[in-house]
Amino acid sequence: MFNPQLNFDFVRIPAGEFIVGTMPGRGVDIEPDETPQHKLALPDFYIARLPVTNAQYAAFCAATGHRAPKFWRDGKMPDGKADHPVGGVNFHDCLAFCNWASEVLQLPIRLPLEPEWEKAARGADGRVYPWGNQWEANRANTFESKLNNTTPVARFATEGASPYGVADLVGNVSEWCFSMFSKYPYRADDGRELLQLADGQHLPWVERWGLQVTNEPSRLKGNEQRVLRGGSYRGTKAICRCAYRSWAAAIHLSDDTGLRVAYRK
Repeated sequence: MFNPQLNFDFVRIPAGEFIVGTMPGRGVDIEPDETPQHKLALPDFYIARLPVTNAQYAAFCAATGHRAPKFWRDGKMPDGKADHPVGGVNFHDCLAFCNWASEVLQLPIRLPLEPEWEKAARGADGRVYPWGNQWEANRANTFESKLNNTTPVARFATEGASPYGVADLVGNVSEWCFSMFSKYPYRADDGRELLQLADGQHLPWVERWGLQVTNEPSRLKGNEQRVLRGGSYRGTKAICRCAYRSWAAAIHLSDDTGLRVAYRK
């Protein structure tokens, strides 16, 4: 069942504390939901060095019969964009992809939690951008880059990498996180890491993800606000910061919204 398209090149993020959010006075335009800045300790985890590509998502659709992304013409991957990040997927599409990838790789593949994403992006020193504290337009595909479309996921793999070597974290496409949006300080036990399976939803690997699962009727509507991180090629440098928080309804579809995968052992 091995699929060579699923070579995610996982990067280990070591256990330990890091800085979450932004402190007023850093010289950047911050949003209230980035505060209060606080420290958080996470166990070690693994995250894909690059976002999920069109080719990887096409392999998933072919293997499972899952619907193609909304913006693929006639359900086909865009020509010449196999190595671009997939877009036009909602939170539920991402869960289905992760469940399939888990089965293929025999690993508990899932979306990253919001703090996992942030730590992978900024390291332990609380930097503003993955590469440091100063904006440089040649390090990411954002509005300032004037590319006006997605780019191959590895295009900025060197100059835009985080302290851990994780790439393409800001710009290109926004990335779904597992977490529901909630105020800071972050607490994993306050309900934001809850997943309710829909009637008839079959995700055999979900119990191995180490997350909170409920089957309580109407606890969630399947349209809760889930976190999006990283901005996109449409986002400005103010949005494409490590600490910037965005969110959307779980059924939200946009051509600049994709995913990256992670897991814990």
